[in-house]
Amino acid sequence: MQIEATVGELSKALKSDERFGLYIRGWAPEGVIRDEADDGDEPVLTVRLTVDATLEPAWEVYCDRIENVRTLSNRDRALFGLVRLAGDDARHLAWGQGSVLSRLTGDNEEASARLALAYKAARDSARLDEIEALMTAATAAQGYAKGMGAYVEGNYAPGLELGRGGLSSGSIALHDEGIPLRMAGLGTKRLATLAIQKSAVSEGAIVLVDEIEHGLEPHRIMGAISQLRRDQKVAFEANRAVGQIILTTHSEVALGEAGAKSLFVCRTSRPARVTTLTKPAAPDPIHALMRFNPRALFARRILVSEGMTEVGMLNGVREFWPPRHDGMPCEHQGASVADGNGGQTVSIALGLSQLGYAVAVFRDSDVPLSADAAESLAAGAIPVFEYGGILDVEHALFSAADDTQVQRLLDYAREERGVGKINDNLHAALDLDRDVIAGDFNAWDLLSAFNGAELRDRIAGVFGAKKWFKDQRIGRGLAPIAWDIASTNSESPLAMTLGSAEAWLYA
Repeated sequence: MQIEATVGELSKALKSDERFGLYIRGWAPEGVIRDEADDGDEPVLTVRLTVDATLEPAWEVYCDRIENVRTLSNRDRALFGLVRLAGDDARHLAWGQGSVLSRLTGDNEEASARLALAYKAARDSARLDEIEALMTAATAAQGYAKGMGAYVEGNYAPGLELGRGGLSSGSIALHDEGIPLRMAGLGTKRLATLAIQKSAVSEGAIVLVDEIEHGLEPHRIMGAISQLRRDQKVAFEANRAVGQIILTTHSEVALGEAGAKSLFVCRTSRPARVTTLTKPAAPDPIHALMRFNPRALFARRILVSEGMTEVGMLNGVREFWPPRHDGMPCEHQGASVADGNGGQTVSIALGLSQLGYAVAVFRDSDVPLSADAAESLAAGAIPVFEYGGILDVEHALFSAADDTQVQRLLDYAREERGVGKINDNLHAALDLDRDVIAGDFNAWDLLSAFNGAELRDRIAGVFGAKKWFKDQRIGRGLAPIAWDIASTNSESPLAMTLGSAEAWLYA
């Protein structure tokens, strides 16, 4: 939509060069608009209103002799002197922002100062703190709020807050040291409101909290949940109705504090839109996951990794995958990598599957799965990604690495674990001179009694026995080398296993 209007009888402000003087056109006596005004023509401006597919209006002044149009601001439009009678006319009868009276007045600092004094006088003369019932309620509210973890600067008291409900009980608000409590921080407001509402229910309260972490630091999240549970325990011990607390959260801190026994996973199926709530059948494995990696529970697809090396390495390697998937991280697919805490990997995977998650397992193959574990995973349709050939991650890396990549692995281990420690242990295991061990790996083959494959196998054995890579941080730092090895040796067990995990996470 486009509407144009040509306006005459322009004010001096509109005709000034600082405003729209360059856009002045001429209105000829015969009723014709000329871009170049002649003597005797009336100065006019052409205003254009455009509304495009976004439905956002654009006000502009234009002239055919100037290529660029000039956008009109609200202040510019006011210079045209438009007077309008519409549904919001009453606002012009007060000195509010943007009203005609406010424009007529100009500087009203004196009025503002007097209003502040009048407001203070009204608050002082009301003496609401002398009303016993109000003060009793305010003091009780302060105790409830503090117990829930709200920050209290001084003491709660009733105070007058004009403009909120007029001169009625609605204009009485809770204040903290003279400051309205509604102006406190978001977390304090939420906790104080929750505490006051809960206190008004004598027993058996149903407490609903949407995203309890909103506005709260981690320690206050823990404190609030702890207090809610303590209240339930007190009610139970006093043989009173305990009530129910339902929290939703995106915070791993809240999950960890609530615990596995309190966990329900809510899902809505599509397109049927049937909502189900699932509780862990056995909370122990889920409890272990909540200790080591609770944020995984917010994902939809969870790759449970057996050890700390694998968790760190996978979290690092996943950063190389987005360019292979139109720039999309696997997390945008709802996928996450979780720590299976070694021997609990299978039970954690089974527990997550029972809760409705898509689950897979990533593990070394040096210790085969028991028949029962393999059968349970197969029954749950949980895929297992492992290197095969009785390989742990150290053997999978070294066996697939070329000489340059082995050197990178050695240098990284020395950087993380210490040059002396690495060299001393390799010297003892390989029967090579210390000077050779400290030199380039390219020369080891020539001076060693072992061939290349045997040499790599022995080095990997030392690394595995000493657990030099058994750390999530070190595993993540290992990822660029691991990805380089997998990329240059695509037929290796390492590359095949990482490829399978990638395909599953992006499925």
